[in-house]
Amino acid sequence: MSAARISLKAIAFRTRPVRFRLPFHFGNTVVTETDQGFVSVTVEVDGQIAEGHAAQLMVPRWFDKRASRTNEDTVADLKRSLEFACRSAEDIASETIAAATTRMRHAVEAAMPEGTPRLAAHFGPALVEMALIDAVCRAHGLNFPQAAKADLFGVSTLAAPDISSAAITGALAGITPLPAISPRQTVGFDAPIFSGEADRADDGLPVSLEAIIRATGIRAFKIKLKGEPDADIDRLAHIATLVDQTDNYRVTLDANEQYLPDRFAAFLDRLQGDPRLSRLRNSIAFIEQPFARETALTLEITPALSAFPLIIDESDDHDDAFATAIAYGWSGTSIKSCKGVLRALLNYARKVDGRAHGKRLFISAEDLTCQPGLCWQQDTLVAATLGCRDVERNGHHFGGGLQGYDDLEKARLLAAHPDLYRRNDGRIDLRIEDGTVAIGSLFGPGFGR
Repeated sequence: MSAARISLKAIAFRTRPVRFRLPFHFGNTVVTETDQGFVSVTVEVDGQIAEGHAAQLMVPRWFDKRASRTNEDTVADLKRSLEFACRSAEDIASETIAAATTRMRHAVEAAMPEGTPRLAAHFGPALVEMALIDAVCRAHGLNFPQAAKADLFGVSTLAAPDISSAAITGALAGITPLPAISPRQTVGFDAPIFSGEADRADDGLPVSLEAIIRATGIRAFKIKLKGEPDADIDRLAHIATLVDQTDNYRVTLDANEQYLPDRFAAFLDRLQGDPRLSRLRNSIAFIEQPFARETALTLEITPALSAFPLIIDESDDHDDAFATAIAYGWSGTSIKSCKGVLRALLNYARKVDGRAHGKRLFISAEDLTCQPGLCWQQDTLVAATLGCRDVERNGHHFGGGLQGYDDLEKARLLAAHPDLYRRNDGRIDLRIEDGTVAIGSLFGPGFGR
């Protein structure tokens, strides 16, 4: 099956506010509220008219961490990116999604203010891309994994310097989606670990990590680092006193660009030698983006820096970033719909092709702020399609409740996805049972709707 050709008939976007029930501290900011963007398209797909919809949270100061930009500035830039992407999408005429996304990115980069990071500039094109994917899937009566396996989106036509079109097609053809995911709970810098350390929330929902584990059975954890070796080691030791009580747990560490190489090497030495961390250390799957995005892809990952596998996240700001990372000794990359679903598919193909040639590569699913609803459903389906079992999911904890959806929309989501959601004292919550969310209802025609 060849890649679908699409022509745009109509496009619209809107935003809805999301207020966090708890503040979240990551990198160099604290987030208490933001907006969620929604895009709707009507397209002609291979002679058929179809609609597509998509959603993404506009996360302050992740896409753009420049000290001169406030939370509000960075969200305004994401809205600007979305507006420019929608304008560029109006020119889509008999294009593949791959071609349309590439053109939109170039147009938005040129239109954004000088100095705007590519991650921020590409937010709008990524969200429009997701709506186009939904429309193509619906026009062909396929779910997302089926369409991805057939490469209806044109991933194999992307001009990747390190992997052939045939290798991309072959990798995508082998996609085997998972029927469930295990949410990986993010533990922020100041997140309370034990219940006695936490103020009780007015909504009665869990606040401390101890209470979250008790309520959900979660056994996968993503721990944020500050970039200060002594403080980070002591924080990990404190967390270990709790999670060591859990059977078969898994840990990832995220430095959010906070470390310089020499300090990171010192951190690794402490991590490997501290007896308090013996079990936690053996449970670490990888460490995420310790170095600044501006320099990470120019650093050789020496043995002193690679005691644990390293992945890029913020450095993954263009389609060939993972290829560069592999050349410098990185082991993996994160996939996030807000960076591009087609980029995730391309990097999945790189992983498959690399493993076939003896390289120990992997991808991970990272997006802590995905809100329950369309945003959560689409991003989680991408992760499950590409075989990522434990997935960073924290939006339900800090926000959640299907914010921004009216009563009719909430009722529709609850009826369509009883495996994902349940009512809890008048609120609709994510259904996490024994550390797992079943996602079978996402495999209907379309993109996770």
